[in-house]
Amino acid sequence: MKLGRLTRGVGAALLLAAPLWIAGCSEKQTVVGYYNADRIDREAGQIKALQDEATAKLKEKQTELEAKMKEKQAALEENFKKKQDEIAAKFQAKEDEFNQKVQANPPKSQEEADQLQAEADELGQSLQKEAEEDMQKLQQEAAAEAQRIQQEARLQMQGLQAQYQTRMTQKLDVAVDEIAKAKKLDVVLDNSSFQKSVLYGGVDITEDLLEKLK
Repeated sequence: MKLGRLTRGVGAALLLAAPLWIAGCSEKQTVVGYYNADRIDREAGQIKALQDEATAKLKEKQTELEAKMKEKQAALEENFKKKQDEIAAKFQAKEDEFNQKVQANPPKSQEEADQLQAEADELGQSLQKEAEEDMQKLQQEAAAEAQRIQQEARLQMQGLQAQYQTRMTQKLDVAVDEIAKAKKLDVVLDNSSFQKSVLYGGVDITEDLLEKLK
């Protein structure tokens, strides 16, 4: 599973707010800092360690969930077969009951034989229709349960991924805040290739972050 890249969420808002603040307060110039999130992702030891831990945990969780899904799928198939057998037994009992009725009171004329045959045909069609409806219901229930299991597994994986993403973002935020205070920066932006926020000027704190997160 791939984790999303690190970004400082307030960066875009600060970038939009900064020009307005500067225009209104000419006596103080805003000091802008920036860092390259691509390099932080690739080179920061603490971030890479969390990424590796996340990858291992996600793989472990995926293996665990796949095993549980196979177990539940096997249980679903077993239950499906059991209900199939119950349906077949129920309809066989109805056929046997009809046959016993015919044997106890055999037709005495062709007209009665034709009537019994019509009843047998009607019963067969009714049983066939009922069986098809019951099987369709079983299939729908099994499909819904399988979908629920898959959704549950997907949510667990997403939750675990989000936990690690939050931990990495928090670690980066703490380091950025400490450096910003030390260098007296008013604004810190992500200036990676993905999100080019600073075209010129500003204070590059990428190396400071890499040192703090080594």
